Amino acid sequence: MADPRSRLLQVFHEAASQDFTRMRQAEELLKQWESEPHFFSMVQDIFYDSSIHHDVRFLSGIYLKNGVGRFWRRTVKSPINPEEKNAIRQRLLQFLSEPSKRLTAQNAVIVARIARLDYPMEWPELLPSLIQAIEAPHVENEDQLRIIHDRAFEMLYEVLLELSTRLLSAGRRQFAEIAPRVFQTLANGYVTYTNSTINKLTAGVQDHLQIELGIAAMSVKCLRIVMVSGIRDVHKYDETK
Repeated sequence: MADPRSRLLQVFHEAASQDFTRMRQAEELLKQWESEPHFFSMVQDIFYDSSIHHDVRFLSGIYLKNGVGRFWRRTVKSPINPEEKNAIRQRLLQFLSEPSKRLTAQNAVIVARIARLDYPMEWPELLPSLIQAIEAPHVENEDQLRIIHDRAFEMLYEVLLELSTRLLSAGRRQFAEIAPRVFQTLANGYVTYTNSTINKLTAGVQDHLQIELGIAAMSVKCLRIVMVSGIRDVHKYDETK
C-alpha cells in the first residue's frame, strides 16, 4: 500500500489533469483529507519538491495557500495544529532559491497570510530572517544572489503589505517598531541595484538587466509602504538618515 505522501501526490496529479471527472474525484478526496493531521505539511512538501511536475507543484501551492486561509486560525473547525504550523513556518523561507517565479510568488503570498496572523507573537524570527536572507545570503555566485534577492524582496513586499493593513493599535505599533530597520535594508538594496543598472546601461550591457530592474522596482514599492504606514518622521531614526 502506498504511503500517505505518495497517495496525496497521485491525487494532485489527477487534480492537475485535463479530465473533468478525474479532477472532480481528486478534489473530493482532497476535501476529505484536509482535516487530517500533517495534511498541509505534506502538501507543502509536494509544493517544494523540484522533482515533481511544475503544474502539480503549482496546484499544491494553491491548495496550501487556500488551506492557510481556511484552517490557520485557532477558532475555525479542524484548525491546523500548532506543531504542524511550526513545521510549515520553518520551511517557508527555505524556498528563496527556487528557480520558478510562479511558485515563489505563491510562496510569498502564503508567508504574508501567515505573517498577518502570527507575527510577531508566534513567528518573531520572520522579518529578521528575511533581512538576513537579503543582507547575508548563503550563495555560491552572483546568479544565485540575484535570484534570492528577487524572491526575498517580493516576499518582503507581500509581508509588509499585509502587516501595514492591520487596524488594531497593537499591530500598527509593531509595524512602526520594525519599520526603521527594514527601511535600511530596502534603501541599501535600492541603491545597489539602481547603481548596477545605471552602470550596465551606460556600458551598453544587457546581462541580468531585467531581474535587477525588478529588484530595484520592488524595493521602491516596499519603501513606499514603510514610509506611508511605518515611519512618520524619517529624520528621527539613525537607520533612515
